[in-house]
Amino acid sequence: MRRPALALLSAAAIATTVAVAAVSSARAQTEYPIFTHDHFEGMMKTLGPNLAGVNASLADDDFDTAKARLVLVRQQLATTITFWRDRERDDAIGFLRSAIGRVDALDDALSEETVDSAVVAATAAEIGAACETCHSVYREQDPATGEYRLKPGSVE
Repeated sequence: MRRPALALLSAAAIATTVAVAAVSSARAQTEYPIFTHDHFEGMMKTLGPNLAGVNASLADDDFDTAKARLVLVRQQLATTITFWRDRERDDAIGFLRSAIGRVDALDDALSEETVDSAVVAATAAEIGAACETCHSVYREQDPATGEYRLKPGSVE
């Protein structure tokens, strides 16, 4: 009777060792998925039209649609933090946090019982200014297509 118990105990010890090794190996890797240059560019290409859609909805005083689109803008902006953290760009992280703060302020303004169009317009302009701050350091616009891309050497 002792042998089956010993075999079971040995199997449990081996299984535990394998599990601990697997967890240790997983922790040794990056704790979050790598956000590549292509991921970043793709996100920016969808973020721009969503932000333009927010502004178009605001111009039409369609605050419900603007608020719904703003949720996407915030989500897209927030996920780019991984890109900047991987590249240890504290200034870009600060620019990003500022932009997200302005997005949150616009969300708050759109959530008021009575939406103040002047406050909404000013806060939307602040989002654009926050984006432009980062773009001035890290992005450039292709003169032929008008599309933005990372400035060569800006994140290497």
